[in-house]
Amino acid sequence: MKNIVALSPVFTEDSINLKHASIGSDYNLNRFNLKWDVPEEFRNDVIAVYGEDIYAEIVSSQCDLALLKTEDNWLSNISEKFTKRNIQYGQLEQFINHQNVFIKCSDFKNFKAGVYERVSDIKGFDSVDKESMAFISDVVEWLLEVRCFVLNGKIETYSTYWRDNQFDTNGLSDSEEIELFSFFESFVKDNLDSLPTSIVLDFGIIKDNGWALIEANPAWCSGLYACNAKKALDVIIKSCIKN
Repeated sequence: MKNIVALSPVFTEDSINLKHASIGSDYNLNRFNLKWDVPEEFRNDVIAVYGEDIYAEIVSSQCDLALLKTEDNWLSNISEKFTKRNIQYGQLEQFINHQNVFIKCSDFKNFKAGVYERVSDIKGFDSVDKESMAFISDVVEWLLEVRCFVLNGKIETYSTYWRDNQFDTNGLSDSEEIELFSFFESFVKDNLDSLPTSIVLDFGIIKDNGWALIEANPAWCSGLYACNAKKALDVIIKSCIKN
C-alpha cells in the first residue's frame, strides 16, 4: 500500500465520509487495527493521519510526520480588529481572579471549555494542573459559526455548524457568504504569514459586533460538519508533512 492516510480506529461520521471520498483517488485510508498503532511494515507509506488529537500525535511520531498547526498562543496575538474580543493566553493560575470569562484549555482538553463565573468553577478544579496553558476571553454571543478548511490562504470548503444557539449545517444565505469571504480576505491579508499552509479556521457573527475569528484548529483532527469531504481530505493530507 502507498499514500496511506491513517484513520483513528474510532468510527465517526467524518472518517466514514472521508473514506468514501477517497474512493478512486491516489490515497488509501486505513484504520489498521483497534490499537493506536501503525504496523511497522506500513509506517514508511503513511503520508497523513486523521483522528483524535492524541491519536494523531502518536501516529505522527511512529510515521515520522510533522503535523501543521498554529503556534499555541496564536489566537491571543490576533488583532481585536478580527477577534472582536479581548483574548489572553497563559497558565491557568494567572487567571484565578478573573470573573465571567470564557476559558479553553490550549492542549489536550484538561477541562471543558465554557463560560465560567469564576475560574474555580471548572469541574474538578482542585485536580486540574494550574500550570496548564489556557485562553480566556470576553464573553460574547455568537449568532452564527462557520468552519472553513483553508489551503494556501484560500477557503477550499466550508460549512455552518451553529446558528441561533443550536446545531445547524443548513448553509449560508447569499449575503452571508459574500460577507464571510470578504471578512476572510481581509483577515488573510493581515495574517497569512502566521498561518500554516493547511489549517481549519472558524469564523462567526457576534451579536452587535459582526463577523469575527473564532479560532484555528489543525485540519488533521477537525470535524467536517457539512464540508465537501473530498476537498477537506486534500486539506487534511497537506496538513501532514512527511519528514
